[in-house]
Amino acid sequence: MPAAALLLSEPGLQIIRLTGSPAAMGQAHGRLLGSQIRRLRWEFLRYLGKLSLGLGALPLYLLICSLAWRFRPFIPPALWEEMQAVAQGSGVQVSFILLINVLDDLLNNIPRCSTFAAPLHASGPTTFILARNLDYPLFAKSMCRYNTVQVFMPTDGQPFLSVAWPGYIGVYTGMNRSQVALGQLTAATSDVSLDGVPAALRNRLALQYHDTVLAAAARIASLPGTLGANLILASPNEALLLEISARQRQVRLPQKGRLTATNHYQSPGMQSWRGAAFRRPLFSPLDNYYFSTDYSLARNQRLQELLATQDLDIPRAQEILRDPIIANPCDINSVIFDTAASAVYVAQGLELPVSRRGRFRRLSHLFDSDPQVT
Repeated sequence: MPAAALLLSEPGLQIIRLTGSPAAMGQAHGRLLGSQIRRLRWEFLRYLGKLSLGLGALPLYLLICSLAWRFRPFIPPALWEEMQAVAQGSGVQVSFILLINVLDDLLNNIPRCSTFAAPLHASGPTTFILARNLDYPLFAKSMCRYNTVQVFMPTDGQPFLSVAWPGYIGVYTGMNRSQVALGQLTAATSDVSLDGVPAALRNRLALQYHDTVLAAAARIASLPGTLGANLILASPNEALLLEISARQRQVRLPQKGRLTATNHYQSPGMQSWRGAAFRRPLFSPLDNYYFSTDYSLARNQRLQELLATQDLDIPRAQEILRDPIIANPCDINSVIFDTAASAVYVAQGLELPVSRRGRFRRLSHLFDSDPQVT
C-alpha cells in the first residue's frame, strides 16, 4: 500500500490515508496538504497582526511558539518524529506544526462544543453511536473549508481515523479499527498546566494502542494532563465519559443509556475544580453569551430533552446536531460515529454552521482497500 493517498478532495471535505512509520506518514501528510498548512499559517499570522496593534505579528508569534515548546518534553518520540516530518514535507517550521497541535492546551479551552453517546434503537442489538459538534470561535470559515478525515495506518499500533485539519496529528474526534470512538470537549476548570501531554496527542495514543473503551480511558487518565475536558468514549456495547482537569479525573457512566456533555463538569467530584466561564477571544464573531456557563448548561439540557423524546437513529442524530440551540454560528465540524458499522457521518459544507448548512456524508470501509463515500 502506498505511503499516502488522497482518497477524496472536495470543497469542505477531504480524506487522506497515511501509511507506514511516523516519518513516512508525516512526510506524506506534509506533501499532500502543504499548501493548506501554509494558508492556515498565513491566516494565523494575520490574526496576530490584528492583535499586535500595529507592532506586527512576529513578536507575538515568537512568544506563542516559545510557550508551545514547553510541551516538547511531554511529546512521545514517535509523535515528535511525525511532527518534524509534517513540517519538512509542507515547508514550514516545526514550531508551527507543534503550535497547531497544542494551541488549545495553551489557550485553555476556547472551543465551544456539544456531544452525546446513546444507543440506536432499531432491529438487531442495541449499539452506541457517538455524535458531536465542534465549535471554534476563530478561523471558522477556513477550518470548515479544510475539514479532513485522516486515516492513519501505522506500522506500530492499529489503524485509526481523526476528523481534523491540515497539520494536525492529534485526535479530538476519531475512531479506531476496534470500533472505539472518541469525542473531546473542553471544560472550564481552574486546574490547568503546561507540564503534561497535550490533550489531542493523549487521545491519539489511546486510539492507536488500545482496543476497548476501558483500556483507552485508562491510558488517557494515566497521563499528566493540561486542560479541562469532557471526553466521551463509545464502542458498540459500552460508553463512558471522563471529566478531566490537569490533575483530577472522574468517570461518568450512561444514565438511561445516554451520556451528554458540553463545556462544564457535571459529576459531583469535579465541582470544586470548575473554573470561570471562558473569555471571548478578540475578534471572534461570537458574542459573550456563547462563552458563558449559561450557554453550556442550556445546550446540555437541550441534548437531554431531544434524546428523551424519540428513539434514536442516524437521521435523528443529525437533527439533534442541527438543533438551533445545539449548533452555534461557529460550528465547524459535525460528526456521527456508528460504531457497530465502523462508519462515520461528516457534515460537509462551506457555510456555517456546517451541521445545519452542510450535508452529512457517510464514510465507510475507511480502513480497507476500497473506502466508500455516499
